[in-house]
Amino acid sequence: MQEPNTELDLTVNGLRHHGRSVPGDMSLVHFLHEDLGLTGTKIGCSIGECRACTVAVRVGPQAPLVTRQACMTSMRHVRGWQVTTVEGVAAEGALHPVQQAILGLQAFQCGYCAAGFTVAGSVVVAHAAQGAQDVEEGLEETVDTVLGSHVCRCTDYERYRAAVLAAAQDEPGPPAAPVTGAAVHEPVRRPGRALALSAAETERLGYTPVFDDPALELIRLLRDGAEIEHSLLVQYLYAAFSVKVPRFADLAGWPSHRYGGRPLHLMGVAIEEMTHLDIVNSLLVALGAAPHLGRQQFPYEQDIYPFDFVLEPLSPHSLAKYVYVEASPGAVDPDEQHTPEDRAFVDRLYQVLGSTGPARPRPNQVGSLYRKVTRVLELLRDREPDRLDYATWLTRLELLREEGESEHFALFRSMFEGTHPALRDCSDVWNPSSPDHPVVPLHHASGLPPSGSPVPDEPDAALRHLANLHYWAVCMLLDASYRRGMLFHSAARRHMTGPLRSLGTALAQRGEGLPFDVFVAGYAPGLDGAENLRLAHTMVQQITLDQRRYARHLPYDYPANCARETLWELSLVSGGR
Repeated sequence: MQEPNTELDLTVNGLRHHGRSVPGDMSLVHFLHEDLGLTGTKIGCSIGECRACTVAVRVGPQAPLVTRQACMTSMRHVRGWQVTTVEGVAAEGALHPVQQAILGLQAFQCGYCAAGFTVAGSVVVAHAAQGAQDVEEGLEETVDTVLGSHVCRCTDYERYRAAVLAAAQDEPGPPAAPVTGAAVHEPVRRPGRALALSAAETERLGYTPVFDDPALELIRLLRDGAEIEHSLLVQYLYAAFSVKVPRFADLAGWPSHRYGGRPLHLMGVAIEEMTHLDIVNSLLVALGAAPHLGRQQFPYEQDIYPFDFVLEPLSPHSLAKYVYVEASPGAVDPDEQHTPEDRAFVDRLYQVLGSTGPARPRPNQVGSLYRKVTRVLELLRDREPDRLDYATWLTRLELLREEGESEHFALFRSMFEGTHPALRDCSDVWNPSSPDHPVVPLHHASGLPPSGSPVPDEPDAALRHLANLHYWAVCMLLDASYRRGMLFHSAARRHMTGPLRSLGTALAQRGEGLPFDVFVAGYAPGLDGAENLRLAHTMVQQITLDQRRYARHLPYDYPANCARETLWELSLVSGGR
């Protein structure tokens, strides 16, 4: 399902664009190219890794200047942003110092990556001009952090680095200005109205809620929804790593994962689940509640959860669960199947699930929770019509539900029936003894050593430990991001599609799965927002320590610079390293 349009309010190179709508899942780089005619921002890998599409961004008036990959940034996320592309780096007809230095050192050959290096370099120079680096060593570290992940196929990286360093050192600049976090919308908080639900309201909801206040009831349901979306995200990621590569890479989604558009593989569904997690947590924040990054614990309502979440390789049984829980009720109702193919599919589905029909115990469907959430939200609208932008939230919830019941259902059905393009030339695909079987039987083990014991200095233990650290960092960054206007979303996704992907692939080659252990301290363990940022910074620092400690066990494609870049972004907001 294509995401509905989003209202445009974006400043590009000093010119504000607003008063119309654009597709919400359109990437920023395509908007720049197709809508504004700004083609200097290049399209390379389209998955946020080569950095050719780098733009400079402030996500709010007081937010720090950072780099973002325009190919992996959806238009639904850029409202209120100030963006500078390579066309806007020069000012008043004069080249930027970085541009002058790149020309002077003849830093580029083919020039395709030059725009990304130029924009990233301008960000370094801007921070140097604010006095952010007092010593040459600190400046060089910033240059390496911001430029280190850029890909230059002509092997000219060192000259780009030298050019940016020279420009930053020559820029006098004003004294340091205080850097604060992004301006965040503060939800309007009103005292709850002590009104009991009427019989008509209860009938309209279709169930008896725990709370008469719809806002409190909505928060309760949305926290369950957040746990479900987080659990599904982890479940689908684990399944993606169980797929044999390179033969079945198109089933897993390596390396063709992307942001926005119909999911075509397991990684695509996992990314969309992350978007659903965004929607649920953003609505929690809009209601004045804290975001929630927990996973399935001990839910009050057992019937809300679709199934017991267990990290497991892809199999007919796991696929049957995924098919069922993502389906609309009619899609798996035997009485509503009108073709022999559909009837055979539903019969096989219930057979694998261990049920002969819909009357028998089976997994619950995710869409049922969001139908309930929608009805409670509509009741809140009737009681407090000015509290939220209800039209937008109802549309986003409908999108969330429809994506599961149409796109996710269709994808998992194609895998279950063996009709997915990656499986079409296979025979007896779900027979484990078949040469066409696409799955590695992963072994799952915790990455937590016994209390008081060190992490063993051996490959499996080291990789599991680092995977846990990155997973916990992703959750802490997401929590901070929901509270600060999506400020750290790029960092969270960078850890997920970079180091976690590398570690998960390396473990799968050894027959091991990612641990995805829960961090018992939670993902907002601090007393306040500033302390949470400091602790997130400390978590990422731990990654840098342990990736050096276990360097000999790291896979060849492990992006060690990812943690350094995140530390830099966090330092711009927290004010310290």
